[in-house]
Amino acid sequence: MISGCGRQLRAGMGAPYGLDFGAVLALGAAQHADMPLLAQVLPPIERILLDQMTEERPDDDSA
Repeated sequence: MISGCGRQLRAGMGAPYGLDFGAVLALGAAQHADMPLLAQVLPPIERILLDQMTEERPDDDSA
């Protein structure tokens, strides 16, 4: 369940800024996940995913 969260992002100005919790919770419900647990772990998972994406993004200082 958690591995699919990385594709449920909210983005603006060319960069992701958060998970779409509504979409992630809908996926969890469809997969019969433990919803209270999922709601508890989503904020830290969101931070980890965003930090990882920031590290992987190339710097755009070439302009």
